[in-house]
Amino acid sequence: MKCPTAPFLSPPSFRVSKSSLTRQRITVEDNAGEGVWTVYDTGPSTVRCPLIMIAPLSGSAQVYYKQVLALSSKGIRVLSVEGPVCWSEGRWCSSFRHLLYHFNLDKVHLFGSGLGGYLAQKFAEITFRNPMVVSLVLCNSFSDTSEYSKGTMPSLFYMMPAFALKRQVLGTFPPVSNNRHVADSIDFMVEQVETMDRSCIASRLVIGSTRNYVEPQRLRHLNITLIEGFDNPGVSEKLQDDIQKCYPDAKRAQIKCGGVFPYLAAAHEVNIYILIHLQAFVKTRHTSYQKESEPVVE
Repeated sequence: MKCPTAPFLSPPSFRVSKSSLTRQRITVEDNAGEGVWTVYDTGPSTVRCPLIMIAPLSGSAQVYYKQVLALSSKGIRVLSVEGPVCWSEGRWCSSFRHLLYHFNLDKVHLFGSGLGGYLAQKFAEITFRNPMVVSLVLCNSFSDTSEYSKGTMPSLFYMMPAFALKRQVLGTFPPVSNNRHVADSIDFMVEQVETMDRSCIASRLVIGSTRNYVEPQRLRHLNITLIEGFDNPGVSEKLQDDIQKCYPDAKRAQIKCGGVFPYLAAAHEVNIYILIHLQAFVKTRHTSYQKESEPVVE
């Protein structure tokens, strides 16, 4: 089953980017059946270890358009992806593995925000014996779903109508911000939620509210960057502390005014942190750059 993607809407910079982004629908098949992925594959196709950006709970693969356009212009291969309807993280990880097989990729860097970051960690955990993940960039993410599962019955999401599911998601958004960039990012994500399919929202809520956690000992060998916002009410201090304890050696990048969606509200800062993260792999077989575009590392 495919997860419908929102149409291109405001802001104006997003509408302008429409002509620069080519959407692919990739059908993959695993033991559980077929799934349709939405993929934006940008930058040099010859790069064999790209950066893959995983959509958050409240949006499509299009939410990372500011990263996709900026990073690909520097010679980095970036894939922004949105998965099919999957009702468990195991099913999602299996389908994602087959997506990588489709592109003939055996090593990747993963970026994820919120639920997307959690799924990136779970994929790295599941494949740790046969590593496919070289590094992680986690933006306002979490490593344990127990806080989201409190007082929640995931089975209810299977039956809830679309308007109730959307209200559930929008209820987690902060009130309007005085910061124009943060306010614009909230408006943009509200549009994303309003155009999402019922089964797409329900399946993501089921995964996010089913009690589980990442086993960090299986990921500590990875190069990890944690991007955190000072003004992010979407992830509690406890969850932020938990993920920092999971990865004590991770690099921490802090954003003062990025809100819940810093990849939109503070895109320039997020892009810089991603570039710094990827620079560690320049001149190695795990570079995400086209060879001619690699920066000089002193």
